[in-house]
Amino acid sequence: MRRLQFLYRIWVLCLKDMKLYYFKGPTIVMGILMPLFVWLAFVAGRGFSFTESLPALITLASFFASSSITPIVMPWEARQKSLEMLLSKPVTIYIVLLGTALASSIFGIFISSVLVTIGLLLNVIPRDLISLALGIAVSSLCYSFMGLVFSAIPSDVPADAVMLSSAVRLPLIFVSGIFIPVHSLPHYVKPLAFISPLTYFSDLIKNAYGYSSLLSPSIDVIALLLLTIIFAALALAANKRTLTRRL
Repeated sequence: MRRLQFLYRIWVLCLKDMKLYYFKGPTIVMGILMPLFVWLAFVAGRGFSFTESLPALITLASFFASSSITPIVMPWEARQKSLEMLLSKPVTIYIVLLGTALASSIFGIFISSVLVTIGLLLNVIPRDLISLALGIAVSSLCYSFMGLVFSAIPSDVPADAVMLSSAVRLPLIFVSGIFIPVHSLPHYVKPLAFISPLTYFSDLIKNAYGYSSLLSPSIDVIALLLLTIIFAALALAANKRTLTRRL
C-alpha cells in the first residue's frame, strides 16, 4: 500500500509539472528549437541527407528535451513559494524530484518518438528497433537526472541554473561523437567523450540505424544505466542538502 501511495504521489507531481512547464514557450525554444537549429547548423552545409543525419537529430532532441526543464523546476518552485506548500503535504523532497524527472523523461521520449516516426514515414527504418526504444527511454531518464543536478544550486532564480546547465550541456555536444567521430577527436579530448552520457546514446543510435558504432549496444545501455544511477544519486543528495537554503 505504501509503495502504491509513493508511486501515486510521484505520478501526480509528474502530471503537475507537465501541465505547468511543458509545451510552453521556453520549453519549446530550449527543448525543441535549440536541437533543431544546432542540427541544421552542422548538417545543412555539409551535404548530409536526412537519412544520414537523423540519428544525430534524435540524439540532440532527447538530450535537450529531457534536460531543458529539470534545472529550473526547483528554483522556480522556491521562487513561487510552492515548494513549501508541497513539502507541507505528505510529500518528501525525493517524491518532488522523482516526479520532475519522470515528467522530463516522458517529454524527451515523446519528442524522440516523433522524430523516429517521421523517419519511418520517410522510409528511414532502424535496423534494431528494440535497442532504439531502450536507448531513448534510458537516455531520457539519464538526462533528466543530469538536469536535476544543476537544479541543486541554492538559488530561486531559474536563469542561474540555466546558465550553469548550458555551460555543461553545450560543450558535451562537441565531444560526444555526434558530429565528429570519437576516434577523430584530439587525444586530450577523448577522455571527456567517455564520461559524457551523450556519447553512449549517440553511439547506440548509430548502431540502431545500421551505421558504424564505437561500442556494442549492450555496453552503451549499461553505461547509460550506470550514469543514470550516478546522476540520480547526486541530484537527490545535492537537492536535499540545499533544501533548507531554499525555504
